[in-house]
Amino acid sequence: MDDAQTLSQATTSIIIPSAGHALPDAETSMLERCLTTLALLEPPPTEVIVVVGDEFQGEAPRQANSLAVQVIHRGAGPFDFSRAVNCGVLASRGELVLMLNDDIEAESSDWLGQMAAHLDDPAIGAVGATLLYPDRSIQHIGIEFEDAQPIHSFRGCQLSEAAAAGGDAARDVSSVTGACLLARRRDLLALGGMSLEFPASYGDIDLCLRLNQSGLRVVVEPAATLVHHESASRPPVIEPWEWDRFTFRWGEAADWGHPPVNSESDHNYDSPMTADQVDGEDRDQLRHEILNLRDRALGAEARNQFLTNRTANQDDQITELESRVAERDTRIEEWKDRVAERNTRVAERDARIAEQNVRIAERDIRMAEKDTHIAEQNTRIAELEAENLRLHEDLARPAIIRLARRLVPRSRRHERT
Repeated sequence: MDDAQTLSQATTSIIIPSAGHALPDAETSMLERCLTTLALLEPPPTEVIVVVGDEFQGEAPRQANSLAVQVIHRGAGPFDFSRAVNCGVLASRGELVLMLNDDIEAESSDWLGQMAAHLDDPAIGAVGATLLYPDRSIQHIGIEFEDAQPIHSFRGCQLSEAAAAGGDAARDVSSVTGACLLARRRDLLALGGMSLEFPASYGDIDLCLRLNQSGLRVVVEPAATLVHHESASRPPVIEPWEWDRFTFRWGEAADWGHPPVNSESDHNYDSPMTADQVDGEDRDQLRHEILNLRDRALGAEARNQFLTNRTANQDDQITELESRVAERDTRIEEWKDRVAERNTRVAERDARIAEQNVRIAERDIRMAEKDTHIAEQNTRIAELEAENLRLHEDLARPAIIRLARRLVPRSRRHERT
């Protein structure tokens, strides 16, 4: 570890919210196991602050090997990670603050220095680490947004798989988990600490997004590796109202990116109120109220920005809809013209059909008259044929024949004479 890392590690306050729970079949609590591994840090941090509540089980430790431990109470009420962290930040003395879950165990003495070195860059506001499940698969190497949902990068993969995809290099991310998050104390105070709107879930993501919004980047240091017994101290349940609060503040499309930062002068928050500026017995209570007011103001600002962006998006959508309506109206007018033209052609066709029907009717009349005339002729022919038949019948009678024979000789005698 170089001198810069040594100095940063030595000026860090570690804050551990804890309920004092133990892993199944374990002889010691997770907090005691965590503190034992923190004692490996060389040089040791400025302090370790354990924040407990009424739900804490057992006796809170005051010493872990050579590591001094300060225990503070966050107040009455159910377990509240954000409030516990804020209490620890207010009580801390270090330049840097590390939020750490009590179900994390360290494996080396240099991981904290590797994380702290990044904060030498004034453009960086928070640093995360590689967290492994006990089976050595990855639980966390940064958080990104996919389909507006926060997703742990490489979760469930092996370290070799992450390395093959470039996950073994320090990089900017959207957020890091509050299970192991390092930041400057002044930045946390300036932002109002952890939002009390998120007592269990999304508080770490909300904090990182507010750091982004203030102009600070969030990075993850994969070389800093710890073991995380995730959700061993509480059920891994995210309530619907927690997601509703998060989307109410940040919107449903999580696409905030990382603003460019060149120097500390780019930070757009006011200077924090330090402990020396507040006097009296109610100093901590007043500072809690200040943090809460800052949090509400930032939340309102984020919500206002979201509504402004959504209004702009809606205006764009309205403009697009108006354009589409105008195009539709143009197509309707063209369609009406085509319909009118078609109707004209249909009317002309109907007129021609009517004329043709008239001619057909006239032809049918003439044909009927012709048929009548033919029928009359056929009747007359039939009558003549009948009359002719009767004459033939008459001529064929014997009396007529004898008469004819008598007349013929007489006629011939007259001819001789």
